[in-house]
Amino acid sequence: MPVTADLDAEGWLRRWDAQQERYVPDREELFGLALDAVAGLEAAPGRLLDLGCGPGSLASRAAARFPDAEIVGVDVDPVMLELARRTTGDRVRWVDADLAAPDWSDPLGGPFDAIVSATALHWLQESALPALADRLAGLLRPGGVFVNVDTLLADPAAPRLAALTRRLREERTARGLATGEDFRTWWDALSAEPALAAEFAERERRFAGHVAGGSSLPAWEDALRRAGFAEVSTLTQTFDRRMLVALR
Repeated sequence: MPVTADLDAEGWLRRWDAQQERYVPDREELFGLALDAVAGLEAAPGRLLDLGCGPGSLASRAAARFPDAEIVGVDVDPVMLELARRTTGDRVRWVDADLAAPDWSDPLGGPFDAIVSATALHWLQESALPALADRLAGLLRPGGVFVNVDTLLADPAAPRLAALTRRLREERTARGLATGEDFRTWWDALSAEPALAAEFAERERRFAGHVAGGSSLPAWEDALRRAGFAEVSTLTQTFDRRMLVALR
């Protein structure tokens, strides 16, 4: 698809990154650490997959970090994929697929050396995790690594501590949002762009009736271990925002 001058895609991506950092102040550091984990676990990739790639923030950094690697980004949001195409372009192969669908990985080929995701998979229902973990295990080569940077809710078996963890995270987020654009404001502004009218219409069709997900750390760990991952552990966390790493 040709890149046109009727949309300042780079500007919108910068605004996206800025508002996301109000939710996750150490976001850039976490991106770097996620790619450090990939390299440090001897999974420096020939092929790397970014799940829920959005407008390409992590995939573009992976492409810069691993210039000889094939980078594939998957997302179901047509608006986000269009921004990714118009910014990072064909350095990354962008795949339009719904991670909740049983055949989402069919166009990807395999195997991958590394699979990464950042602030995306919380949109899935917890009931979808076992099937997703099985698919990830099938996509990764032996010794490959999965790195997920996201909100993974604290153990519901400790409800008071889980509630405290969530409240502290939400309070920090509120402080960050007091001085700048938030998620909803960014989306509302972008929706006024005529160049993206077709993508927004398709987005509305796809997401009609979507129910927000959310899943706990124990659910993730259990799903990955049952899928055959040899090691699963949290590399770092702030409140319930974690970097979960799993070795195939």
